[in-house]
Amino acid sequence: MITVAPPPGALVLRLPWDALCSDNRKYLGRQFILSSEYRGAKNLTAALALKAAREFRWQRLEGPVGLHVAIREPDRRKRDLNWSKQVKDAITQSEAVWWDDSQVRWELWWFEPQDKTNAGATVTIFALDSNFP
Repeated sequence: MITVAPPPGALVLRLPWDALCSDNRKYLGRQFILSSEYRGAKNLTAALALKAAREFRWQRLEGPVGLHVAIREPDRRKRDLNWSKQVKDAITQSEAVWWDDSQVRWELWWFEPQDKTNAGATVTIFALDSNFP
């Protein structure tokens, strides 16, 4: 198992499994729309990000941002790692952590052992040095 210590001053956001959704589009007629599952997961993640930022008295980041994300799946089913867009869009929607997800310049996602009772993700958000590429 990979363990990554959060940098000092990092914001740690814990997401339940239902706050993660990799299916972001449904085809309806002649257009694509966001699925209700995606919208629900995005709204839940945004609410949890806002709550965590308020509790931590987080100052909204201006410069480059880094993410560490540990995923705990509830079972052994095969899944794609497609949660990045939903998680970053939701954190942006919270209007409390960063201004835009284009600020995310470095990400590390990994899978921890399956955990049916504690499935979800731990997202660690931290400022990168302003000289980061």
